[in-house]
Amino acid sequence: MKISTICILSLLAKLQLGDSIGCPFSSSDHDVPCDETHGHLRSRRLASLSEDPDTREKLAAIIEEQKRLLQGTTGPDCIAQGTYDNLRETLGAMTDSIADAGERGHFIGGLVRLAAHDFMDFDQNAASLGQEIGGSDGCIDFDHAANAGLSRLWCDDPVACPFKALYDDVFGEVMSKADFWVASATAVIQNAAPSTIDIPFRWGRVDSVSCPTSSVRIPEPVDCGSNEAAFIDRMGLTWTDAVALLGAHTLGGGHAEFSGHPGTWVDDAEESTIFDKRYYTELMTRGWRPRFTPGVPDNDWTWGGNQRDVMMLNIDICLFFDIDNDVNCCTNINEQCNNNTLQNTPCRTNAVKHPEAHDAVHWFANGGRNNNDAFFEHFPIAWEKATENGHDSTLNELATDGSCEV
Repeated sequence: MKISTICILSLLAKLQLGDSIGCPFSSSDHDVPCDETHGHLRSRRLASLSEDPDTREKLAAIIEEQKRLLQGTTGPDCIAQGTYDNLRETLGAMTDSIADAGERGHFIGGLVRLAAHDFMDFDQNAASLGQEIGGSDGCIDFDHAANAGLSRLWCDDPVACPFKALYDDVFGEVMSKADFWVASATAVIQNAAPSTIDIPFRWGRVDSVSCPTSSVRIPEPVDCGSNEAAFIDRMGLTWTDAVALLGAHTLGGGHAEFSGHPGTWVDDAEESTIFDKRYYTELMTRGWRPRFTPGVPDNDWTWGGNQRDVMMLNIDICLFFDIDNDVNCCTNINEQCNNNTLQNTPCRTNAVKHPEAHDAVHWFANGGRNNNDAFFEHFPIAWEKATENGHDSTLNELATDGSCEV
């Protein structure tokens, strides 16, 4: 099944979205549950693409048109390559219609975050403990503080949550929720890449009804101990895999009002819409200094003047620097650290403590500015492992021979 690009874009053009698009991470009017692990997190939401009723009505028309075109092209036990291609085109058109670069980056990042929070709860040791194994199973506790804001992307109101409506009215007929989340995140990453990145998508994930222990497995932005517990010990990945997956932080950013960590991981909003190796070059070359915010227990890092809207978390900085026991340092004293005390206090590298992570950052950052070869070589490997954990022998290839038609 393949819906024409012209059909999608012509309908989107009628929406006249322009500057009327709401901020995808606006504040929430719901309280965030508090617990010992994630109690400091603030709520954030992904808004509808527009607050205008007429625009919303036309957006609903797009979904209805796709639903009509899907009928008869895919069977209930088969997903065609064309179905994935259509999802990718549709999400690309929706993303491109968001005029503001910062909001566009937040939208893309939100879709990736949804899939990641589903697969990061995989625990290869869970079965022996009598717990659910987790992984990409379409199950997230949206009321838990660790997942604050995701309920505004995935809610039952088709007007407020058109992304979920796209699933409920169209793609839910042919794929599980887990498959849809992974497929959507894969699609927006491919769309945001400046050159081709081949990320395989296989289908057949089964949705879970409940996942009571999943949220506490989401890594906190504390130090590399959090990375090791989540990615290495529970998910069974390598440090190179973990570094590759964290490279997705190049998309979107944080906000002081919602997460307590304002800024993009890369140097401006436009860069935050591009999926490339910029995360690693920023990590290695900038003069990052710790930033402490009252009311937020974990520091983050920034560089440049006070007006520069950039940040990295401890779980990012620790991939290349040894900051687990002392964050009072500057990552590159050859740059302007904007702190007289730290200007001559360089952070130690983690080449001894976490050599594989350190070397992976080097590897992914290598080459010219537009050379993403190393990153694009390994990210699909890490992404496939993470999204297929627990499903290795049960997933299916996309059909390319017309066998899905009914």
